[in-house]
Amino acid sequence: MTTHATNTSCPIAATLEVLGEKWTLLILRDIYRGINRFNDLEASLGCPRNLLSTRLKKLVDHGILLEESYQEPGRRARTAYVLSNKGEDLALILCALQQWGLKHLPQNMNSISYHHASCDAPVSAALICAQGHRVEAESLIPLETSEQDQT
Repeated sequence: MTTHATNTSCPIAATLEVLGEKWTLLILRDIYRGINRFNDLEASLGCPRNLLSTRLKKLVDHGILLEESYQEPGRRARTAYVLSNKGEDLALILCALQQWGLKHLPQNMNSISYHHASCDAPVSAALICAQGHRVEAESLIPLETSEQDQT
């Protein structure tokens, strides 16, 4: 078996290079919740300004966030951050992290739940095979694949 602990040919390691720093997933969580202006993110997160600025820049540089200009009357133009298609694809990760936290960590946490916009039913993260079957973790079989196999 090949080891890929820090090798960027491993998609998990490569993803953690982009998303694994402190504050990054919390920034994305808040942007999913509609908090998308720098000062609002800073107030919500309590993140130091320099770190928030660095993390936002990295997310923009990786195409996860897009910058949109806005201007309140009598004020200078500012930037709001919105999810790109690439960023929207991270909804599953955030949903899964929240689901895991609610299941395995102390239950006195504040939380929001995700609901399907069309029917208002709660949404949960799940493993689904290509045939449409729900898969439990103990049924997963790790197989080494190449990039060509994944397309």
